[in-house]
Amino acid sequence: MSDDIIFKIRFIANTSQKREKGLMYAKSLDDNEIVLFVFPTVGNYGFWNKNVSFPLSLAFLDENGKILEFGDMKAESEKEIQPKSNEIKYVIEAPKGAFEKNEINKGDLVVYNSDNSLLIKKI
Repeated sequence: MSDDIIFKIRFIANTSQKREKGLMYAKSLDDNEIVLFVFPTVGNYGFWNKNVSFPLSLAFLDENGKILEFGDMKAESEKEIQPKSNEIKYVIEAPKGAFEKNEINKGDLVVYNSDNSLLIKKI
């Protein structure tokens, strides 16, 4: 489907060490690049942008890859972004405004591709 969006994954944060470090001290994400955070259990996970020199947009997903919520973080911000849902299993960090620019909405589905990319299916 032509409306589907593909993002390249810079890395998958699937260990506590990778999740804690995130994008601290990293170079900015490219326009079509994201980081995928994977949590061991469904829950409510807060994020901040300490030691990250660029702003980010976040998408909070349930265990089926459905986008439940969005949030934005300013560069170098220590203010925590907390989703309302307790059903979060995955979080995508993208360049600020990437979801809006690509008209990605709540309810859209995210699918992991074996070529280290994410496909976002517009619903």
